[in-house]
Amino acid sequence: MKSLRVIIVVLIFSCFGFLTVTKTKVKISPKSEVTINGRSNVNTFQCKYNSTYLEDEILVTSTKVNESKISLNNAKMAIKSKGFDCANRMITKDFKTILKADDYDNINIELKELDVNNNYIMTKLNIEIAGKNKVYVIPMAFNQKTNNVKGTLRLNIKDFNLKSPKKLFGLIEVDNNVDINFNLFLQY
Repeated sequence: MKSLRVIIVVLIFSCFGFLTVTKTKVKISPKSEVTINGRSNVNTFQCKYNSTYLEDEILVTSTKVNESKISLNNAKMAIKSKGFDCANRMITKDFKTILKADDYDNINIELKELDVNNNYIMTKLNIEIAGKNKVYVIPMAFNQKTNNVKGTLRLNIKDFNLKSPKKLFGLIEVDNNVDINFNLFLQY
């Protein structure tokens, strides 16, 4: 009964123009880049994602909530846990171990909401790594001419119950904070 009331309210708002619902097919271009930057007490490292894995097309439903806020449905992207290369075989192996890539095939990202302010967008997204979820709100820059979205997400791997490796009997420790940089080119 409650769900029937919700459907009726949505229909009424839609009919009077209070809600604008749009469905759009979105594809992330292979020229997009996703990198993860981290550091240890000895060095820094960068792991690049093989962007040819980003070829899935997604049907996204967006609902305009007010002048600046847009709610998204089905804006989900799966990043293959084994799709990273850290330019060093041992670091790549350790990185995939941190992600528990043998047990969890994907890192799942779901965009939930956009708050648009000129060319900057505050994005609410849900990240799932190794079966654990966390919601983040991060700023992104959007270039309308090139359909390019850029941003950085700083996260602590402990938020996902992950442990950084220690090498050489604990002499080398990897920092728990990493920066995920994304430079995505969207196709509609």
